Amino acid sequence: MTKLPLVVVEWDDAWTTETPATLDGHLVHKPERVTTIGWLLKDDEIGVQLANEFYDETYRGRTFVPRAMVVKVTPFKLTKPREARPKTESKDKETTTV
Repeated sequence: MTKLPLVVVEWDDAWTTETPATLDGHLVHKPERVTTIGWLLKDDEIGVQLANEFYDETYRGRTFVPRAMVVKVTPFKLTKPREARPKTESKDKETTTV
């Protein structure tokens, strides 16, 4: 089994709406920023392909994002970073109370 990396892909998606618009009103004229997490199947000059499920040596739930729409691909770790332990004083030192 090849172990594929988990990644977070930020990308700009096209969108559609059924809301009517007028030329004198406020028009939203930009893509929607989307974040997708999955196993990285392929990342090349054509685009990025992810899968959101893995079972029985099979990947499914695939998403393809054309390269021109990709903003950023970042590795994703399933483990939580450890918090730093507070420093404790040595037991050899005596403490005095005033």
